[in-house]
Amino acid sequence: MKMHSLAPFVMLLLLLSMTENIWQPSDFASIEKGSDFVIQWQHSYGRLPWWSARYEGPQPVGDADNDGKNELLIGGRDPFMRVMKYEEGKEYYEQARIIDPVWGLGYNFMGIPEPFGSATGFSIADIDNDGKNEIGVAWGRHFSAFKWDGEKYEKIGMYPIVENGWGTTLDCIVGDVDNDGKNEVVVTGGYSDNIPEVIVLQWDGEKFIKESEWNYPGSYWVYFPWIADVDGDGKNDLIVNTNATIVLSWEDGEWKGDVVAYYNDSYPFGCVAKDSDDDGKPEIHVTFYAPMLKIYEYQDGRYVKKASFYWEGEEGTIEAIDIGNVDGDDMPEVAVGTNYVHILQWDGNEYEEEYVITSTHGLLAVTCIGDFDNDGRNEINAASVGEPLGGEYEAWILKYME
Repeated sequence: MKMHSLAPFVMLLLLLSMTENIWQPSDFASIEKGSDFVIQWQHSYGRLPWWSARYEGPQPVGDADNDGKNELLIGGRDPFMRVMKYEEGKEYYEQARIIDPVWGLGYNFMGIPEPFGSATGFSIADIDNDGKNEIGVAWGRHFSAFKWDGEKYEKIGMYPIVENGWGTTLDCIVGDVDNDGKNEVVVTGGYSDNIPEVIVLQWDGEKFIKESEWNYPGSYWVYFPWIADVDGDGKNDLIVNTNATIVLSWEDGEWKGDVVAYYNDSYPFGCVAKDSDDDGKPEIHVTFYAPMLKIYEYQDGRYVKKASFYWEGEEGTIEAIDIGNVDGDDMPEVAVGTNYVHILQWDGNEYEEEYVITSTHGLLAVTCIGDFDNDGRNEINAASVGEPLGGEYEAWILKYME
């Protein structure tokens, strides 16, 4: 009875939350230390925390429909995985809106709390090892993958993660994590004691099977893992955060861990291992619940801290981290989000802050880099997961214009 009596009010809130607010490409971003970024695209997802907030995925940029052009994934607390595509004349538009195949549209109105039905983590990659890309989504209680069939993204398979008890997926990333020549899907989360924080899946030609797992002692939440060869041995590693940053190596049929650093001042969230100092080797970039960034690299058989940043008075960095060339100078930059987007570059001795984009707002869960409009130059996608009461949850695409 109560749910039925609230239905008109809930539907009104839903309509308000989905009201679009798109800016034109000519609007300029607010920049400190430089004035050459523009807001290429901006969109409001509404004002409801349980519906409008945006999430990040480790691999949100890639050729999802295998037409030779990149797409961008945008997910959040609603039950949609949005596939954004750029087209001359149309600008950015939704090519598809994939709905959670288990909970569908009704989860909020059935009294089931977020994040069940939310795209908590997502990736564009060759998931089934057929040479073509698919979209993989962790939806809170399960993982599923989708392939473009020429008209829509069709589900090819699903694997349940949480069947009984409390828990949620947080992220998924695709890569050859065990160095067998085939891609796996790594699904991480925060689960009850009977479910490991890391589950590795592989497509066997017909379905997803669990290949391995890793369970850290105690109860921890593993956000935003990464796959890269960070110790220079020619084999991929899996980098995860618990109360520490840990590099996992698959050896003799089990996961062996090497601790990069322990933390007691703030919980670690994001972990991206890419080459940010242009030395040909990936560094480990870790973000936190605090407005903080730490960068590590492997030297002489151990991991050492290369840099540390703290932006006093700003929002936490959580998962808002990526590395890539954003200003066309042939050098990689580190883009990290608080409520602003800080852009750092290695000058040969240290990381210096090149730009600060101040037109963004809220707790930025999203700060990723990629060529979204397929012009050969990278853009930055940012979006918020936290806003003051009544604030708009927005997403931006920011572009450097010479």
